[in-house]
Amino acid sequence: MKIGIYGGTFDPIHNGHLIIAISMIESLNLDKLMIMPTYIPPHKEGVVNANFNKRFKWAKRAFSGIDKIEVSDFEGRKKSISYTFDTICYFEKLYGKLVYIIGEDSLVNIEKWYRYKELIERVELWVYPRYCGNDYLFSLFKRLGKLSTNIHILEKFPLLQISSTLIRNRIEKGLTIRGYVPEGIEKEIIDFYSNAKKS
Repeated sequence: MKIGIYGGTFDPIHNGHLIIAISMIESLNLDKLMIMPTYIPPHKEGVVNANFNKRFKWAKRAFSGIDKIEVSDFEGRKKSISYTFDTICYFEKLYGKLVYIIGEDSLVNIEKWYRYKELIERVELWVYPRYCGNDYLFSLFKRLGKLSTNIHILEKFPLLQISSTLIRNRIEKGLTIRGYVPEGIEKEIIDFYSNAKKS
């Protein structure tokens, strides 16, 4: 089986995440894609707004009924800082070599990740574009050397500028998020982030 993992804080989950997940399944011919909400992301410690349980439940509802997708609570059950390397090692024992999916905005910071060189060696790393600029990527690939052959930038992929930060900012300004998030959880997301800002 060809198994993919798509990790993130999903704070909140939005329609861009759904489009990326579905497009990756189709583009890479995955048998299963595991959506992996982080518990405590190493580089965002103390800045995640919604707790793990809420983000996990939103993701479950957002991806409900979509073929080949499983939302995992693995990192939440660990209740510790979520290092991608550790998650990959665990699921690699179950499924063999994995496809790992990140955005270009995450790739440009990958040198700050825990055991990032070993991570890149172990996975087939696929990157969806986010307008970060070819100059930086060229410089990164040059520093990574042979490791860069394990990194693949998806071409002919819908360029998405929806982000969780954008959604939180729109809620703060009282703007609509209709079309940005799944309709079934839109009200909960608005209520949560509106109240979070007040508290």
